[in-house]
Amino acid sequence: MALIDSQLLLLSAATSPPEGGEVRELVAYELSRLGQFDEPRLFWTVLGALLVIAVAYVIWLYHRERGPLSRPLRLLLPGLRLLAIAGAVMFFLGLEKRVDRQIVIDSVVAILVDTSQSMSVEDEINDDKKAVTRSEAVLQMLADSPLIKTLRQQHEVSLSVFGEKTRPLFRWRRQQATETDDTATDWVEQLQPQGIETRLGDAIQETLQRDEGHPLAGVILISDGGQNRGLEPLSLGRGSAIGEGSQSFRVPLYPVGVGSAAPRRNLRVQKLSVPSRVYPEDSVTVSALIRGEGFAGRTVVVELFARDAGTPSAVANSIGQQKITFDTDEQVIPIEFQFEPAEVGRLLMEVRIAAPTDDQYADDNRREAEMNIVEMQTRVLLVASGATRDYRFLRNQLRRDRHATVDILLQGVQPGISQDADQLLDEFPRTKEDLYPYDCLVAFDPDWTLLDAQQAELLESWVAEEAGGLIVVAGPVHTARWVQNPELGKIRALYPVEFQRRLTLLDDGLYGSKTAWPILFSREGEESDHLWLADSASESRLLWSEFKGVFGCYSVKGLKPGARVLARYSDPDAGLSVERPIYWAEHFYGGGRVFYMGSGELWRLRSLDPRYFEVLTTRLIRHVSQGRLLRESSHGRLLVERDEYSVGDEVIVRAQLSTASREPLLVDRVTARVIDPRGTGQNLTLTTDANRPGNFVGQFHVRKEGSYRIELPVPGVLDEQLVRRIQVTVPSLEFNQTRRNDALLAAIASQSGGQYYPTLALALNGRSGLVPVAEQIESRAERKTLRGTPDEDFTEQWNRILLAVICGALGLEWFLRRLMRLA
Repeated sequence: MALIDSQLLLLSAATSPPEGGEVRELVAYELSRLGQFDEPRLFWTVLGALLVIAVAYVIWLYHRERGPLSRPLRLLLPGLRLLAIAGAVMFFLGLEKRVDRQIVIDSVVAILVDTSQSMSVEDEINDDKKAVTRSEAVLQMLADSPLIKTLRQQHEVSLSVFGEKTRPLFRWRRQQATETDDTATDWVEQLQPQGIETRLGDAIQETLQRDEGHPLAGVILISDGGQNRGLEPLSLGRGSAIGEGSQSFRVPLYPVGVGSAAPRRNLRVQKLSVPSRVYPEDSVTVSALIRGEGFAGRTVVVELFARDAGTPSAVANSIGQQKITFDTDEQVIPIEFQFEPAEVGRLLMEVRIAAPTDDQYADDNRREAEMNIVEMQTRVLLVASGATRDYRFLRNQLRRDRHATVDILLQGVQPGISQDADQLLDEFPRTKEDLYPYDCLVAFDPDWTLLDAQQAELLESWVAEEAGGLIVVAGPVHTARWVQNPELGKIRALYPVEFQRRLTLLDDGLYGSKTAWPILFSREGEESDHLWLADSASESRLLWSEFKGVFGCYSVKGLKPGARVLARYSDPDAGLSVERPIYWAEHFYGGGRVFYMGSGELWRLRSLDPRYFEVLTTRLIRHVSQGRLLRESSHGRLLVERDEYSVGDEVIVRAQLSTASREPLLVDRVTARVIDPRGTGQNLTLTTDANRPGNFVGQFHVRKEGSYRIELPVPGVLDEQLVRRIQVTVPSLEFNQTRRNDALLAAIASQSGGQYYPTLALALNGRSGLVPVAEQIESRAERKTLRGTPDEDFTEQWNRILLAVICGALGLEWFLRRLMRLA
């Protein structure tokens, strides 16, 4: 309890603010005696009564003795006695001085930005009256407008993005008057629309419940209002995001709408699926998804064209056309075209929609994809430590395939044993002439200890330098033994996984299970068309869901840097880590691809349909051997991880280049050109791999759907370049509904006590009766005081003053009374 209202605080100069708030020093005076009493009111009542009695006694005493005293002494003498009593009371109360620290904790305004792929829709208009994507408009708002600077005058500001997950990006302290603006940052990369789904409710809940030690003043939610997964933002009373958040945090939300709320009238080629490699006279199926919005009851013509991909000016020939009719305002219609390519080469397949004049977005009425027609046969070498079922089924399949030749090395059997193969090997190849002609090598639980150092080095160079495709299958017999061999470092380096190098009981005991467990695909696995059992991801996902699974998986330590997990083994009791064991993984090794399987059980797919085993293994072999089968130049190869990506994905580009004398190209970097669907080009720098001369790598992000072309001029060779095309698509989940959801965003604002701004311009500038969003949010800064220790020097000096006052008053009173001869 302080002297006045429990404390008398005197503000001194503020010190520099630390992280988390401004700190001020406060000089506080406190009566220490009060801390010894539990009932302050009772104490003050008793003390007040005693003081009243003491004052009454002094007044009565000197009133009785007023006769011989002059008027000044009648006032002076009782005054001295009362002064001494007051000094004694102050001494009893114990006045103390201390220096407290007051921390001003600034409030925070959280900015939530939607980065789901629906934000790539191009329906915003910038200051130059040009159409831009929603994310580009938001980027301009945050980077070029004073929004964040204005908010920082009263608050700290945090910026997070959300799609399928919520991810914090930046945080700025409240800007002091003497500080310069430091909000500049790399907005472009951070705000790209990459999320494959929108979890709006989850993002709100996570923001409201995030405890960072600062009071939350408000949330600015910048979104088109898409909500297709997770918590429903308006599900009040059922553990909802806003329901719980508003009541416990009492935080207003200020949604800012992005995009158009008007019904769209648009036709677009949502997806084009073309086999990357076919043979002459094969029956080829080209499929496409045509999406229509606002064309119910209308019929349009869709046509497929083909032209020579190597000649930009080549005339496109019509393959066929179909008429489709839309029954609803929003509908996706699949179509298929059949044709037989006649000549070897590269064809650029293009689907075009003959769109009516009222189609609002003409840029998405066509899509291209490249098809390679090859005549060469795929040479495959099967290496197996035993005649497993996978081995036998694959051998028989390849023998029936007129586009493949198959040689066999069956380890651990007597030489001369009969096998159905083009050639039966007695040992692993020892020379380049023997190994390099193969396009793909499939190894079933191989015993790599049978290879000497020269053979291991030859295998490694075939993959790295000749772009050989390697499929390796772990097994229960030999894998656990050879991975411990210190002489097989080059073999282990080929694998995309890290093995346990220390044997324990757990390492071997969890290989198999008595029940089948499904294969859990990662997102990258679901998007990898070489793992599809059908022509589309959705059909393939349905077929895989019917597969009961596999019984075993070799447990590995983890994934190597740069490798991709495509699927995991779902047995919860398997593996040594929190994550489920890796079942499928792949990576580039130099110019070649290596695909890893945790067990040899693909033959179990035949229980669904024998064709599925053939479809999967054929696609796998073609996938890993792409670097050899799609060679365009004797001087190099241009490789990407897959032919199809989603908007926002990172594309890793690898090049393997050599000189005219077939030596690795020794330069620090080469420059490729990336042409986006609009025809806009940008340079892509590929830097050399220090461990592999002649190998170069670079990466870029795809921002728009459509066909991208990557061009790399061959250094030192005139008029020759390496070309790869990739397709970029958007998931239908994000584009089923692209109109701005005003109803949802307005309801969020209403239920949380905030304000809805339908456009970015309104949020920045306001209008009559609606102030800008930065001015809507009031500060909720908190002040906390940290008590200091009593100042002993002050206490000693104060007590001396009180003692002097008491003694001086009593002494002077005694002297005057003696002088006046009073009793």
